Amino acid sequence: MPLDSDLIREARRLPRGSPVFLDYDGTLVPLSTDPETTFPDDEVISVMDQLAGKYQLYVATGRSIPEITKFLDSRYNFIALHGAILKPRGGQPEYVTDAGEYIRKCDTVYARRDDFFRRYPGLKMTNKQGGVVFIMWGLDEKAMSSLVNEASLLALQTGMELYRGKRIVELRIPGVNKGITIKKVRNGAPALIAGDDATDEDSFLDNPDAITVKVGPGDTAARFRVRDVAEFRELLKAMSEP
Repeated sequence: MPLDSDLIREARRLPRGSPVFLDYDGTLVPLSTDPETTFPDDEVISVMDQLAGKYQLYVATGRSIPEITKFLDSRYNFIALHGAILKPRGGQPEYVTDAGEYIRKCDTVYARRDDFFRRYPGLKMTNKQGGVVFIMWGLDEKAMSSLVNEASLLALQTGMELYRGKRIVELRIPGVNKGITIKKVRNGAPALIAGDDATDEDSFLDNPDAITVKVGPGDTAARFRVRDVAEFRELLKAMSEP
């Protein structure tokens, strides 16, 4: 199935120097049951480098800065922790909100990880210093339901937001999201925004004038859709051409 011709046309008309915001997991690289192994291949790095020479390229991710730079070094601009951190290429990361209180709360929750692992065999956890992720690929449906209920109670107790994604549940800093930060960064400039998950819907809803692209199935507020990571990469290749 060929790419939407209207999408290609609009994307290629994006003015040089415009911001481009790309999610990482499920958009630039396929989703994995082990998030620690999702290294990019040489082809996507080559395409991203070409895009970074033509546009203001941002990787907008739910991961922390240490996590995403493990995969991509510091070669691009980053929006991390679902919009809570902005790190320009070559610059220092800055929280867009006062995060100290929530970092301490995350440390407290993560300190209980052995108890969670004992009660939920197969569970993995990550402390993102501003978010705690429960990775549930190894859990059956009954265990997942129980853990989601427990995480919901933790969200109430800590004052953090609860996010439910693809086989994950996450406690995250309240009052920020990708959409708010992207809107602030682009400041009305033409832009392209792409992602595959529920957090990316904030980006689409808060930036309806941008070229918005949903990667994969599911309901979406995006104006365009591509089938999967491979098809989205074809769009990026078309955009990177002179």
